[in-house]
Amino acid sequence: MREAVAEVVRESSVLIDKDGLSNLYESVLKIAGFGLGGILYTAGKKAGTKGAVLLKDRLGVDGRELVDAMVVAFEVGNWGKMAVEEAGENLYRVRVTENVLVSGLEKMRNKPVCHPLAGYIAGFFELALEDKVQVRELECMGKGDGACLFQVKVG
Repeated sequence: MREAVAEVVRESSVLIDKDGLSNLYESVLKIAGFGLGGILYTAGKKAGTKGAVLLKDRLGVDGRELVDAMVVAFEVGNWGKMAVEEAGENLYRVRVTENVLVSGLEKMRNKPVCHPLAGYIAGFFELALEDKVQVRELECMGKGDGACLFQVKVG
């Protein structure tokens, strides 16, 4: 499946310099202030849903296979390294390391800041599992944690 997902990513993505993206995101965080988190989450969720639809249509996968395809697409696209594990009934944990959005931040934040990534994960999981989800970032590289850790509650 890895090569099939990689082909979809190559056909449907654009190359963006990692440092440039990280610098752009830091600039957004500096000027944004409070209230922007919801906008970034919504934008990420739309992107996650569109990515999930693309992989579902091209590869014919759904459910947990579609979640696994998200992990591959995330890594092939050089957004970072992602791992998904079941953490209980209707509960998942998503761990992201080498997160391109925050890996180059010059200033650590007091709160988690990966709103677009939380939304992206939500969009993917909702389409894959055909149910509403709540995604919350528990740990964040942007505040000095070793990884970004997201909790996904289904239902």
